[in-house]
Amino acid sequence: MAWDNTALERGLLPDLSMRGEGFTTAFHYAPGRAHTLLGGDFCGVVRGEDGSVHVVMGDVSGHGAAEAALGVHLRLAWHTAVLCGQSQLEQLRLLERILTDERAGEETYATVVSLVLPPDRRCLRMVSAGHPGFLHRHRGKVRWAEPRPGLPLDLFPGQGDWCESEMELSGGDGVVLFTDGLYEGRTPQGRLGEEGLLRLATPLTHLKTQAFVDALVHGVSLLAAPFGGLRDDVAVLHLACDEGAGA
Repeated sequence: MAWDNTALERGLLPDLSMRGEGFTTAFHYAPGRAHTLLGGDFCGVVRGEDGSVHVVMGDVSGHGAAEAALGVHLRLAWHTAVLCGQSQLEQLRLLERILTDERAGEETYATVVSLVLPPDRRCLRMVSAGHPGFLHRHRGKVRWAEPRPGLPLDLFPGQGDWCESEMELSGGDGVVLFTDGLYEGRTPQGRLGEEGLLRLATPLTHLKTQAFVDALVHGVSLLAAPFGGLRDDVAVLHLACDEGAGA
């Protein structure tokens, strides 16, 4: 039974390894629960027929098997919506409807951020539903970027105030999406927080995509180790534009 459960969870994990014309991806995914492969965090990458790259990162509130199942529901629904040509706003409305139908209790909600990298790689189109910001790597530096904020899915069903925003990109730029489990852990100075994560990321900007992700997670884990380590689900997804792509 344990072997079957592991095989089932492994089959439900997304394949985030992708390289295409003008971009590469790197990732880290670790559930907070012991003896499991799936958590309530979910992420996905889909390449559109026109060469665009679609990315989603989300976090279902709570911890447990039910939240992990909801995360799978939402990721697969998003994937289908992208392939069906729905806009980013239409995708969020669909995900909220599915979350309303599938959640076990009214207190359950989810944060989501959706990104689209167009074929020319010159910009990034963003929609956020209560999700944390992300790191923007640009010419050897890193900064904190925030899409226009919106309500989390199902926090107030049917009242989503989501809107699209846009950010310019250049060749060699990268964006690093994550869930709050990456920076909510305790450190000797207290909660790491967004500013602490940015300080930790700054000396790592010389690293390539996967090395950057691994070093960032390792640094956060070391800080949290004296306090029991990282106890929440952690998902990190790095999308990088190749040199020569973009404006």
